[in-house]
Amino acid sequence: MSQVHPIEELRLSNGIPVVLAHLDGYVGTFHWWVCAGSTDEKPGEEGFAHFLEHMLFKDAAAKETGKNSTGETARAIESLGGDINAYTSFDQTVYHVTCAEAHWERVIDVFGKMAAPQRFLKSDFEREREVILEELRKGLDSPERQIYESLFSATYSKHPYGRTVIGFRKTLEAATVGKLEAFYRRNYVSERMGIVLVGPIFDEKGLRRKSILKVLEKRFGKGAIPAKKGERNARPIEAAVRKSPKYLSKPFDVKTPEFALSFRVPDIHHDAMPALEVLAGVLGMGESARLHQRLFEEQKLCTDVSASLYVPQDPGMFLLSMDLKNTSDGTKAVAALAEQVRDMKTNLVTDTEVERVIANIESERTYSTQSVDGLANRIGYLRFILGDLKFDQTYLDRVRAVAPHDLRNVAREYLTLERSSGVFLQPKDEKPFEWPTVDFGTNEMPKVLKSKTKVLGKTAEVIIRPSGMKVVHFERPGTAIASVHVSALGGLRLEALKGMDTIGASHMMAQTWTRGSRSMSARDIAAKFEARASSIDAFSGRNTVGMSFTCIKRDWKDLQGSFIDVLANPTFPKDEIALNRSVIEDQIRSMDNHSSQVCTRNFLENLYEKHPYGRSQLGKLENVAHHGHERLSALHSEWIHPSRLSVSVAGGVNESELNHFIESLEAALPHGKGAPIPQIPGESALPAPRWAYSQYGREQTHILVGGLGISMFDPRRYALKILTGILGGQSGRLFIELREKKSLAYSVAPLHMEGMESGYVGTYIACAPEKKDEALAGIQEVLEKFGAKGPTPKEMERAKNYLLGQRAMELQTTWSIASLHGLEALYAGVIESEEQFRKSVAGVKAKEVQKLCQDLMINAPQVTAVVS
Repeated sequence: MSQVHPIEELRLSNGIPVVLAHLDGYVGTFHWWVCAGSTDEKPGEEGFAHFLEHMLFKDAAAKETGKNSTGETARAIESLGGDINAYTSFDQTVYHVTCAEAHWERVIDVFGKMAAPQRFLKSDFEREREVILEELRKGLDSPERQIYESLFSATYSKHPYGRTVIGFRKTLEAATVGKLEAFYRRNYVSERMGIVLVGPIFDEKGLRRKSILKVLEKRFGKGAIPAKKGERNARPIEAAVRKSPKYLSKPFDVKTPEFALSFRVPDIHHDAMPALEVLAGVLGMGESARLHQRLFEEQKLCTDVSASLYVPQDPGMFLLSMDLKNTSDGTKAVAALAEQVRDMKTNLVTDTEVERVIANIESERTYSTQSVDGLANRIGYLRFILGDLKFDQTYLDRVRAVAPHDLRNVAREYLTLERSSGVFLQPKDEKPFEWPTVDFGTNEMPKVLKSKTKVLGKTAEVIIRPSGMKVVHFERPGTAIASVHVSALGGLRLEALKGMDTIGASHMMAQTWTRGSRSMSARDIAAKFEARASSIDAFSGRNTVGMSFTCIKRDWKDLQGSFIDVLANPTFPKDEIALNRSVIEDQIRSMDNHSSQVCTRNFLENLYEKHPYGRSQLGKLENVAHHGHERLSALHSEWIHPSRLSVSVAGGVNESELNHFIESLEAALPHGKGAPIPQIPGESALPAPRWAYSQYGREQTHILVGGLGISMFDPRRYALKILTGILGGQSGRLFIELREKKSLAYSVAPLHMEGMESGYVGTYIACAPEKKDEALAGIQEVLEKFGAKGPTPKEMERAKNYLLGQRAMELQTTWSIASLHGLEALYAGVIESEEQFRKSVAGVKAKEVQKLCQDLMINAPQVTAVVS
């Protein structure tokens, strides 16, 4: 019986990673990955990555001997029964050799000669260029190559994926040995290389493994390839959505036409990718697929039809294509294909369809890795392109979780006109095909509405109950999880109105809320919910208090009553209060241990003289003892009243179950009219700049510079998010100017908070004490430059895309959906739809962002908090 060996990774002396995968048998394979492809070519180098792949098969010593290459490497390997080849793609070039395991070390030794840095003989270079030009001519005669090269070019107008890998005649003819060698030296460096071996590596004594590693070190270690880092080209970001989609007609020497459509989709790591792959399978995988059944079998509109997903290292494409009998059918065929897209957005596919595709995706992964070459290629892709050898395990788990509604959601989000491009390849002697107006249907995810309205099935509903309770319902049929988020205005902002000694009471309330109810002790509550792997948590903040609950849907009926009991009938046991009091007191005492917390505290205290936002949510040490049972019960009685609650339910809870839950909750809460919600005046503008210094003699100085911001109701809130998006992040101005260029700090970022009244906006940086003045000047310089010239179009685009991406990510789980919807309803009484959010973000102008920076961060007096 063969022994199972885990995949092993080690490094050669120059840092090149080597992945070893044992596979019993009589065949071994060796794959040499170079993470450099056509995307690494600079202007004038188009086709160099592929050209270089050809040149490395020349005799390594040709330049020194002055003799033309004779193919000695391939001949030597083939004489040992080996098979050698290579391929170049957008992101990588891979050289591979497979042979009988008896000759494995010898073959690797011969193969490895081509890896050592070499120079190219001019005569070899010129002859190989002619070979490549012939390959280029061959592609120019290929209908398939022409339609897809045109489609890639239409899809990627900025990103190098829009360029053909083989390059252009012009750049190939202008290439010289010196230019190609410069590309070679820049990209073929140890940092960008990796090796994969698959075959019978391990024997009983471990001799085979040792002998292989010895050859690898000889041919690929630092003696042959010096340790060196490589530079990468900056890849432009391709806009996923365009105002004017690009649809082309291309005459060609064909007898019958074909057309292809692409839709820009995210990269392989995106949460939408499993559903997009299943969607492509439902539409185009096999003869059972929808497109084959409906457009080929039933309507007989085409001779072939397909759907697929192409996602390399960067964001990719969702592809649809059809081969037609004649061009006159083109308009009808495009309309029929668009109709199938609309159907995916409107109606749910069946569970059977989804299960069929998931089974095929799982099987394909298994079938494709039966051979040593298939397994090595997959391992190389996972390790050197995705950077995660375990990616397939987690990805397939996500694929298995895909449900019919997920396909509808991703179809609505990604199969849109604004994301699309198209190419129609037709006989060259015909009248150019005119693309019809393409209708792919609604782009909207299920909308959130102020009234109970059904649009394409269930959507989010905001219901105002007679009790005054705001209820938000977002049903997701088939979802196995249910989440509830209950919130009320309270927290730091309202507790401060009752006196300074009350500050911190809502935090204590949240800490002890789930520690006992009329019918359950703290232990009972924990046992009840933990036994079902569910969660129940109370919270408090600047503006709110509340409680959330998440469970598997099957347990909803059994747990909802217990949740209502804990929410509505807490006992705030004195022993639990005492236990948490010591914890909170320790948190307050330890605050001075953390410079960043002290810096934030000092900043807020100096920014807000009167408003509660200037106080710590933990309260003061001397007041914690006053937060007892009576105080917490009084706050709960005042705040947790139906008229003041927002209750958001998301997941697999249907309308009937929702109604029962809400009626039970209202019955458990006080009846009648609740206490009015007091109004709080906003903080007055600072009359002059303020400084706050704290000296501890620590290794880093923490700085927070900022001023009053805006409220969450201010229409400028979208502009503020874009402003901080441009300033923040690893591609933001603060990071680039202060960290990357000046190395002033590890951490630098903009901060902002929009409150019920004016929030704050500022910049945080942590640096060495001697860099303090330079850091402060650097922040000022970045802001003043921004205020003077405003953002660039690319910065606006990046920040807007980031905002939209963050919004999408906020809506991934039932808990996050319930939380977002519940707070929106609490604060504004309405839910912001995705369409409204996108329009608001898209409508922000660069001048608005520039002016906001001037008004809030430059012209207004600022607070500077420094902790050293």
